[in-house]
Amino acid sequence: MIIRIYAVCSLLLLFTIISDPYNLAFAFPANKPKVLLFSSIDGQYLADNLEYWGNDVGANGFMLSYVAEWWSTKNEIFKNLDLLHKINMKGRQYNIDSNFIKIALGYRELPPWTDEPGWKRIIDNFRNIATLIRQSGTRGIAIDTEKYSASSLFNPNSDRFKSVKRDILKAKVYERGRQIMQAITEAYPDIEVILLAEGQFAWENNNKEYEMWIDFYKGVESVKNNQGIILAIESTYSITDQVKLTNIYNRIQASMSNAVNDHKFWQEKCSLAIGMWPLGKEYTNKAARYSPSAFKGQFLQAVALSPKYVWIYGCGAAWFQLKGEEVDKYTKDGKRIWGKECQILPTDPSIDEYYFVLRNYKKGH
Repeated sequence: MIIRIYAVCSLLLLFTIISDPYNLAFAFPANKPKVLLFSSIDGQYLADNLEYWGNDVGANGFMLSYVAEWWSTKNEIFKNLDLLHKINMKGRQYNIDSNFIKIALGYRELPPWTDEPGWKRIIDNFRNIATLIRQSGTRGIAIDTEKYSASSLFNPNSDRFKSVKRDILKAKVYERGRQIMQAITEAYPDIEVILLAEGQFAWENNNKEYEMWIDFYKGVESVKNNQGIILAIESTYSITDQVKLTNIYNRIQASMSNAVNDHKFWQEKCSLAIGMWPLGKEYTNKAARYSPSAFKGQFLQAVALSPKYVWIYGCGAAWFQLKGEEVDKYTKDGKRIWGKECQILPTDPSIDEYYFVLRNYKKGH
């Protein structure tokens, strides 16, 4: 009888855990995926507020923009070494241990893929950036492949590529991907690499700007780096229905599995990281795009599907607000921060409910 009562109580406890999504978060294994925030957050502000971001918000790391760029000089690249080291060393006590430097290919006009001198400088810069990452204790690099306002990157029919034969152009795109990965892994063999975003899936869904994206990926893949490749996906930004989220995750997974050269490397070393965009309708409007409860459902399904990381697009400064005196502090002596007029705007009134989802999940780490 005692054994039967114990069994019934155990089943009831298990039912209680799995019926509540918040309790489910605590039931995940210790190696559950970490949460990255892609935000235009200032490095010095972050260094001064690591406890807040680790404990009150619940982030595990950041994709840091504007730290270095592919066109930066060597001095510009290494000027933030001490600051990054501080962020990484101090952040560990708050479980902020997964920071990445984001490099966007499309923030400026890239040299043509066939421009050997131009690409030599870029490859050297990627090597320097990887050295910065290693010396500062940063986790890795996030390479953003969106074109933004630049000319086409991966569309062979673009005017800038019309003088180059398609097979030569595709071979050069492959070569540049390979050269970038060779350079960064030579400088830091265990660097983690994130690619944004799912270019092959975009091309399969009629986005012609990404036709040669898979050639770039295959070049990156060919190096077979120690830590594999994380593909940070964006098609999931606004999908809060768990069934639909699972469906598109599986479709992107299948898209990559069918397109890659090395299936074993993809299956064993690489993975998808679901992206979410709950806050910030635009840079000047930090209002919610969907409710905290919808975000909770999306988030819990994202961490159930993504093996290593999930990430949140912060739409500039939608996840925080700087005070006037903080803006003065971080812009003194001519220092620039991204969009200070946006950073001082108020956050959504329900911001703490979004923080709560991350905080509650992080308690289980």
